[in-house]
Amino acid sequence: MPLLPDQEYEWLEAQTAPACLDWAKKQSQLTANKFDHLPRSKALLAEMEALTSTQVQTPDFWIWGKALFRLRKTTANKQGRLERCERSSTGDDNLPPDATDWKLVVDIDELGEKEGRIFEFHSYMECNLFGTDGERLLLLLSDGGADLVEMREIDARTGHEIPDGFRTGPGRISTAWLDIDHLLICHSVYGGPKTVGDWPAQVHIWERGTHLKDAKLVFTAPLTDAITVASTLGPMNPGRAIITRSINYSTFAYSIVSLDGSVKELSDIPKGQSMTIPIKFTAQHVVVSLAEEATVCGRKVPVGTLVAYDIATDAHAPGDSKLSIVYEPEDDEVNLGLWGGGLAGTRSRFHFAMSKRGVERRMAAEYVAGGSDDGAGAWSIVRSIPTSTGSRSFIVSTDFYSDDIIVRETGILSPSTLWIEHEDARQSVLYAQNAAFDATGFVLRQLTAESADGTQVDYLLLSPKVPHNEAGKAPLLMTAYGAYGISFPTTYLDEMLGGLSIVPWLQAGGSLAIPFIRGGGERGEPWHEAARQKKRQKSYDDFIAVAETLIKNGFTSPECIGVFGMSNGGLLAAVMCTERPHLFGAVVSDVPLTDMLRYPTMGMGGAWIYEYGDPSDPEMAKVLRSYSPFHNVSDGVKYPPCLVTISTNDDRVGAGHGRKFAAKLKDAGAASLYFFEDDSGGHNVSDSFKNTKLLVRRLVFLMEALL
Repeated sequence: MPLLPDQEYEWLEAQTAPACLDWAKKQSQLTANKFDHLPRSKALLAEMEALTSTQVQTPDFWIWGKALFRLRKTTANKQGRLERCERSSTGDDNLPPDATDWKLVVDIDELGEKEGRIFEFHSYMECNLFGTDGERLLLLLSDGGADLVEMREIDARTGHEIPDGFRTGPGRISTAWLDIDHLLICHSVYGGPKTVGDWPAQVHIWERGTHLKDAKLVFTAPLTDAITVASTLGPMNPGRAIITRSINYSTFAYSIVSLDGSVKELSDIPKGQSMTIPIKFTAQHVVVSLAEEATVCGRKVPVGTLVAYDIATDAHAPGDSKLSIVYEPEDDEVNLGLWGGGLAGTRSRFHFAMSKRGVERRMAAEYVAGGSDDGAGAWSIVRSIPTSTGSRSFIVSTDFYSDDIIVRETGILSPSTLWIEHEDARQSVLYAQNAAFDATGFVLRQLTAESADGTQVDYLLLSPKVPHNEAGKAPLLMTAYGAYGISFPTTYLDEMLGGLSIVPWLQAGGSLAIPFIRGGGERGEPWHEAARQKKRQKSYDDFIAVAETLIKNGFTSPECIGVFGMSNGGLLAAVMCTERPHLFGAVVSDVPLTDMLRYPTMGMGGAWIYEYGDPSDPEMAKVLRSYSPFHNVSDGVKYPPCLVTISTNDDRVGAGHGRKFAAKLKDAGAASLYFFEDDSGGHNVSDSFKNTKLLVRRLVFLMEALL
């Protein structure tokens, strides 16, 4: 079938239109028929299912006052069991809580079965717990992995829903307790005005015993904003919560809301910030990381500086007097975890992780009244702990009633260990992950390639110590992300590495390369800025440079290289397919963006204009079209085998991107184009623990093409 005009594919953007679902079902069945019956498929499925049953998946943990919570997933409970234990049961030793200490709060799978749905748990626990022992929980449930959630108020000690408690239908929801009878809530349950990112723009105070429709409106964000979020200021700030306006993904404004409905904007906080939602805080301060130079406390401070704003002192004090500098980074020092685990607050300390030339340390700072030379308050580093070589450390949860935290340390070859780190530096082990494979047979190296403009690009190469293939023919998977200043997560069995599916690949003799391309956060905000909007091609040039370097150095060959990526990484994979089809032997594009001229109209794409650029601007449209995968599919090109995977209920990117790209490739005569659309899973459809069959299909596709 010849290529149609671009607009003739727009019908595939309708997320749940019957014609779209019928098309997707037929294409998905063809893909399943192709791969499910191949000889290696049955063995790989058995291997993956065996891996999921060995308890290698790390539970999520939270700490809250006198209680610990965890979400534990097994083969029998793929969505997880939310459990709670009293902290006193852990004792003072380094032993994890005994299995009998954990009491069931909610079995997510069982609840879904009871109501005929596939519930997934959304885990903004720091905003959703109330009371010194976490006795009340606002349970957020997604139907099938969509970003829309519904909320239910639960007694966390019994697991029972509170009679006539707070409860909503589905919508984009963020919330915070003001007191036991009042919530600050930002929601789209009943429609209402929305931001360009399709998020609710209005924030209300909802009183117990009243209908959500009657909640008191206290704030409306400009509809030109990207995202509006309501979040907690912790139990040490009763009767107050905070609204975050993400004007775009690097410009933020904040307002504190009090129980009486009054709203105070924190206008003196510099607005150019790295994205951290929800905002981090201690009992006395909110803390941000600067994405641009700013003048703070009378002097210029660099990008990456952590700046605090005092929310506890006299409201009438001058705003600039409430600012203080928590930490000013050294040259070449960056925070790799701004999006998760690299910034966190407890009652009186602020915790953060910094990396300098590959050496990471985790630090904590405390505010000391009168601690500076002029008698003003100042921050003092009270803890600096190096991370083990080859690993990353993450602050996964913090206690607002103390200065205790939960830390996770992990690496590509190092299973995760989690522990409670007490304010006196004692450590109590919570969990040690089982190894999924023998790491002694592999070597992990950090190498460098030169990009098209001469920039040196670091990359990790994980390969067998003893090659399984002849020189220059190593089967290699490459993946990266490269956007929003996000550092690629080099953690054990990370979802962005394929989760459990990377294990059979490595055991079959495969290798893995992870280029730290521009657009990401591996070298701080300048590395992100270097590939934003009109400079996006530099991100792709970096990835291509690593592939070409590995070929030039005799490690592999084009027909042996597979590319995979999810979300923006799925866009990257699709660009590699259309821009350099002869450089790669296979491509997997998971939940991708592909139509860069219409992305603001799909999912929450309107929130991403700061990152990619506005296609309504003619000059920007030329740039976007130059790499937009959908627009660069052409007749007569020999494309590598390509698998596109999406979910019907991915309301973040939207199903239209993947459908349109696959349909156009098929019409262009791509001989080995495969498409699979799952009806659930949302933007995380390729979770290898929950969706083993999909990951097996992906693995079979890659092995058939590359091994």
